[in-house]
Parts: sequence; structure tokens; C-alpha cells
Amino acid sequence: MIKYLVGSAALAVSMLAPIAQANDTALPFVDVADSVEFNGWNQLVGSVVTGAQLAAGYGANVAGSGDAVLTRIAGTAYPAGGGLYEWSSPFSTFTLTDATVADNLTSVVFQSHSAPGGTGKGLYDVSLSYTVDGVDYLAALVDGNAQASAYKYFSWDLSDVTGIDAIKVTFSTEAHANSFAFQLDQVVAAVPEPSEYALLLAGLAFVGFAARRKQQA
Repeated sequence: MIKYLVGSAALAVSMLAPIAQANDTALPFVDVADSVEFNGWNQLVGSVVTGAQLAAGYGANVAGSGDAVLTRIAGTAYPAGGGLYEWSSPFSTFTLTDATVADNLTSVVFQSHSAPGGTGKGLYDVSLSYTVDGVDYLAALVDGNAQASAYKYFSWDLSDVTGIDAIKVTFSTEAHANSFAFQLDQVVAAVPEPSEYALLLAGLAFVGFAARRKQQA
């Protein structure tokens, strides 16, 4: 019965959620609900991309991506046989920059897949900044798993910000880390119509009623 109640709540909510945009960036990555634009990078190996391209800015290479750019702004990480490899100090710093920002942007999601280095961090010091009228601001992280090793995700809420001209994710890679793929999603959450709110509340009310009946039984 508990599984049924949880499923009922999920059904009530899912009726309001658009289908997530599919992506082919990397196996560990999840499809991000309400994504209106994604940029993906994979096959970050020497036979596909060069160190010079990374330093100059390398556009997203996954089919269906937008025009965001991956740039190595510091360090020595280079495209090796398995991915972007950091041999030793200085540790490398990268940015993912997107100057095509969706109207009514509500959040940004960043995902990464890597083989951690000596400390087990892989990627670290991940942040999101956004530009409004030429001024850069740091966004507040609302969700993520920064302590994980191979697969990481981060989400920032921008629903209260208007007039965003560009977004930029900045991160660093540790020594001996091997980075395989990255993905950046722009999310515009749908605002339910009044009738949809009523449907959601009715579904949640049913779940609450069924739960009380179970407790009284």
C-alpha cells in the first residue's frame, strides 16, 4: 500500500511535468525535465579535439547541442586516449560558457563524468555565474552531489533573476583525473494552469485521505 500511495503522488505531479529532453552525452547522465536547451561534450580525446582547441574554446559536440563553449583557462589538462587528462600540477580550470540564454530561465543543471585522481575529487570548486548588464553575479547552489566521485550533478535556481545575458560554469580538475563528458542544461519550468493546480491538489488530497485510512485501519 505504501508503494501505491507514493506512486499516486508521483502520478499527480507527473501529469504537470513535460517530457524530459533526451540526451546522448554520457551513460551516467540523466535527462533533465523541462530542459529547453542543452550543450553536451563527449569524446574529449586526442583523436577528436586538440589542446589548442580547448584553450581557444571548444564548442559542444553532441548532436542537438546549442552554441556553448568549453574552455581551459588555466592548467595543463589535455585530450588523451580516454578523455581530458590532468597529469600533474598546476591543476586545470575550465569554463562552460553559454551566451544564448533562454527566456524565462528558471534553473541551470550541470553534469560531469570523470575518473577521479589522487584525492578522489575528480572535479571540484564548481560554481555558476551569470551576467546581467555587463555585471557578473554568483548563483546559489540548490542541489548537487559534490562529494561524489565519478558522476556529479549541480543545480542552481535562477527563477528570481531577469535579463540574464550569459551563464558560465567554472570548475577545476585534480591531478591524474580523467574527464569524459560534460552537459549543461537550461531549464524553464512550466507554470501550471489553474485547472492543473486543481488536479494536483485533488491528487494530493486523495493520497492524504488514503494514508489516513491506512493509519486508522
